[in-house]
Amino acid sequence: MAKSDKRKEKKQKNPCNCGVGKRLKTMRIRNGHTVRYIAGILNLEEDSYRRIEYGINSLSADKANMLHRKLGYDLNYIIGGTSLSIEQEYAAASDSRVIHMLSEVMRQLETIEKKVEETCGEDGGNKNN
Repeated sequence: MAKSDKRKEKKQKNPCNCGVGKRLKTMRIRNGHTVRYIAGILNLEEDSYRRIEYGINSLSADKANMLHRKLGYDLNYIIGGTSLSIEQEYAAASDSRVIHMLSEVMRQLETIEKKVEETCGEDGGNKNN
């Protein structure tokens, strides 16, 4: 395979990365940030950050966390494409919808609690009892 073929192969866009990159660009523009500014926040070269926005490279979890911590970017939107945070979703929901959501959270917590008990035993893994 020739070098030019390898370069073309490396530049293939991943559909998942494209969605994340498009939403990153939307957030960046919405917040009035430049590519240079975001690249600086993430300790990346401008071209490396552009490759994330273009969908060629993926956004790592640590870089996504930096965007959230330093700039308040909504990771629900960037990663999953959902435009509402959990708090906004609760605020926009009817009382019955909130009750349903809370019931689902309780069910998930019970499932987690059962798995912890199975893994650690009834005493939660405490060997001092």
